[in-house]
This record gives sequence, C-alpha cells and structure tokens, in this order.
Amino acid sequence: MIDEIERLPDISFIGDVTLENIKAKMVSDYQEKYEEETGIKVTLKEGEPVTLMLYACAVQIYQMYLNADNAGKMNFLKYAYGDYLDNLGALKGVSRQSEMAATCTVRFTVSALRPAVIAIPQGTRVTTQGVGTYFATDEYAEIPAGTAYVDVSCTALTAGTEANGIAAGLINVLVDPIAYIGSVSNISATSGGLEGESDEAFAERIYLAPAQYVVAGPELAYIYFAKEAYPGVSDVRVTSPSECEVDIRVIGENGELLSPEICQRIEDYINSGEIKPMTDNVTVSSPDIANYNINLTYYINSSDVNSVATIQTAVNKAVADYIAWQSGKIGRDIEPGKLVEYVMGAGVKRVVVTSPTTTVVQATSIPKVGTQTISYGGLEDD
Repeated sequence: MIDEIERLPDISFIGDVTLENIKAKMVSDYQEKYEEETGIKVTLKEGEPVTLMLYACAVQIYQMYLNADNAGKMNFLKYAYGDYLDNLGALKGVSRQSEMAATCTVRFTVSALRPAVIAIPQGTRVTTQGVGTYFATDEYAEIPAGTAYVDVSCTALTAGTEANGIAAGLINVLVDPIAYIGSVSNISATSGGLEGESDEAFAERIYLAPAQYVVAGPELAYIYFAKEAYPGVSDVRVTSPSECEVDIRVIGENGELLSPEICQRIEDYINSGEIKPMTDNVTVSSPDIANYNINLTYYINSSDVNSVATIQTAVNKAVADYIAWQSGKIGRDIEPGKLVEYVMGAGVKRVVVTSPTTTVVQATSIPKVGTQTISYGGLEDD
C-alpha cells in the first residue's frame, strides 16, 4: 500500500475496550447487583459456575464489539478489503480489474521468400510442443513480398499467471496453418499475466482516482492511468525531460522490469485520444539500471553460539529483503545504512559493509544488485 495511506492515523470505533475489561466489568456488575438485591456481599472466584457463565457471555459481547469495529473500519480505505473495498471504489467510479492474460511477440517466418504478400489473420493460434498454453495474434499482420518474417504481438487465450515465464523459442507450433509459413517462434519470454487485482493495488488506485477527473497532464493523473492500464505496475515515475515530452517509467512487484510488450500496452492506453493532452508526446518504458554489488561481513555475539545457524539464515533473508526494498521504488538512492539496519535486525552483533556505498540514483533509474558476497566473520565477545 502506498505511503500516503499507511501514514493515515489508526482509528478505533470501540476505544480501548478489551476482553479482560468486559470480563472484569461483568463480574463487578454482578457482585454489585447481587448485593443490591439480597443485601449479601458476594465475591465471585475463578472457576465458579456463575463466573464461567459471565466469562462466556463476555466473549460473545467482545466479539460483537470487534464486529462493530470492523464494520466501521470498512468505510475507510486504510482498512477495507474484498467486497467492502469494491463498494468504496464504486463511490469514485473505480472498479477492480479482472485477471489479465500473458503476452509475447511471435516471429512468423516464411519457408522461402515469396513474390507476394503473406497474410497472418488476427487470431492465428500458436502454442508450445505437447499440451501447452495457446496464444493468438492480437491483430492482422502481413509479411511483405520478398521479406523473410514479421513479428506479431500475441496474447494467451487463458487469463492469469499460468502462461507467464515461457522462455523465448518455446512457443514454436503453428496451430492454424498458413501457406508458406515455415516456422513460428516467440522472440520474447511471456509475461504480463495477472490474477484479479489485489486489495492493495486496488486501494492504491482508489486513492489516486480523483486524478482521472482531468485528462492526463498532472503527474498523479499519469500515475493513475499507468496503473489502470496494467494493475501489475507497482511504481511509476513521471518526468518531463523537455517541453511536451512525458517520460513514464514503470516497474512491477519487487522492482521487476516489465516486458516491452507491457510497456507498449500502457503507452498505447495513455496515448488514446481520451486521456492525454493532444500536445503531449508520451513514452513508457522500464527504468534505466543503476548497478551495485553487496559485500559485507557480519559477526555474532558469543552468547548466541547456539543460535548461529538460525541467525545466519536470518541474515540471508535480511539481505534479500534489503534488495527488494532497494529496487522497490524508481529513483531510490542506494543506501548502505539501510542494509546495515536490515542485517542488524537479524540478530548479529555488528556488520561491516564494503559495498554498496551511498549513491545518488537518477530519477528514471532503479538500483539492481549484481554480485553478493555475504561473509560470516565468526563469534565475538558481547
């Protein structure tokens, strides 16, 4: 979830009510009422039938408190989920994106050069060897006379993530035969397939939704429309390197670089006549890469000798978490101090970081890790 939502103050519709508060109040009320009605002072003890009955009632009452608190919170973007979030989106004219199909670029190659045009009909299917996922061409294409091949964008016929990650060259079976086509092959790995939009991504779009009420132009509007075009976008950086030029950089979850096909999909969507100002020239691409390496040595307190293996595992996870954090935002500077923070949180005594060093990253770049050298320096006195 975006920082603006996370920074909103926490709210509660039941104050500081706890189960123990309710139990104590019910016991106290019972004792007071009993004395009022009978004139006899009574003190309930743990385990007495009446006490157990009051405790059982307290649990049900506390559950009602929690339900009331949850119902109230479902009216706020920070807490809403599922159908509640869908209803919040409706107030701003935003609906949850359905699942999306993976895409790739497929090269259709002739068996021999021909003196006439060869047509590739829209919807021509291709697949992998054996029982594979089927893809179909997105538009009509032609191989001009005397030309060896044409590249055509294709989309999986089944939506979702299942068709992602098919390496280049594996989609090589032409399902719908075309005369004079000798071979087909995807020249890019398949990507872009998504399950239905997550609550987190949808909540972010709802927060940005007011930007859609004007055509793109303001930075937030371009961010909103980039995320609407492809919900798999986790971060967007919009810059204007020169007058009327809009440079949009996008990444997926955990800093994943999106394929050229997905970037083109986003660009085509924003460049439609109803979204961007006529004078803006919009381009969408992945950010440039700012490379860095990790080289660190860590030491563990001698008092933790029995936990060395556990701490070492935690250190490796901490480094992985740092790498994900470092590439989670476009333009985020390379911060070795953050690496120290993550590793120290794994339970080590101290850590010495040789690389990376503090580096300012350009607004249109993203840090990507290269080599990783993580050394255990041994035990040290506390």
